[in-house]
Amino acid sequence: MENNTHAPNPAEAREALADVDTAQRAVRNTPWPTWIYPVNALLLGAMALTFALGDDGFVFLLAASAMLMAVNVLAGYRMGTPYTLPTSRVFLTLVGASMACLLAAFVVAELTAQAWPIVVLAVAAAAFYLAGGVAHRRSTGTPR
Repeated sequence: MENNTHAPNPAEAREALADVDTAQRAVRNTPWPTWIYPVNALLLGAMALTFALGDDGFVFLLAASAMLMAVNVLAGYRMGTPYTLPTSRVFLTLVGASMACLLAAFVVAELTAQAWPIVVLAVAAAAFYLAGGVAHRRSTGTPR
């Protein structure tokens, strides 16, 4: 038994899909609270620094990762958008660069005993994220 008695014509279907896309973009472009950018940058830098601790840093890496996820999910719930990614390509690219710095810190830690490259990569990870935060803030505006 069908409950849909009205079949939309192609023009109505296109309009409905355009409305869905507009609503999705509005949710994905919701401004984030200002405090979340430096907190995320600090946690990403801390995650990269844990690789300088060797095998002892694994617990701290897990703790920093859990804290990063918790902060973002809780802030997302408060905003009403807990699992959405922004549409800003600059932000997403710089977050990817920040993640690449974390991966590079892991690789460097495995290949050398020197700590200074890991510190440089941690600073770079935080700086890339903060630059992405600036781009994201400019693309979405201030929080309501």
